[in-house]
Amino acid sequence: MRAADIGIWERFLAQNPKRFLRVWYDFRVGDSAEVHDDCSACARTAWYDLTRWQIDVVGETDKEIYIIEVKPSANARALGQVDGYRDLYVWEQHPEKPVKAAVITDHIISTTEKLAKAWGIELWVA
Repeated sequence: MRAADIGIWERFLAQNPKRFLRVWYDFRVGDSAEVHDDCSACARTAWYDLTRWQIDVVGETDKEIYIIEVKPSANARALGQVDGYRDLYVWEQHPEKPVKAAVITDHIISTTEKLAKAWGIELWVA
């Protein structure tokens, strides 16, 4: 999560202190970029971790799992990110609970709202 996102996330948590049973931050999904053969084991591990995609928050409730992107003034980019993250999470983790996508933001415009609804992505303002 970037510095600009943290305030939004902290406001959301203050407004919803019991929303999730547990959360994971900066959850890695997807493939890593290729590692050069001459890299040390330590560099290979770091490269593998740093070049994979990163979900801001994975939040679990008693009934479902939320893949969450936190973004100021969220737009189509945030929606596309969380939509892809949701698919990658399902493919890699094989969760038993349903997986939903959500974007937490400080401001929503109508175009973002329409697209989120069409894509089945929840929008939350904090």
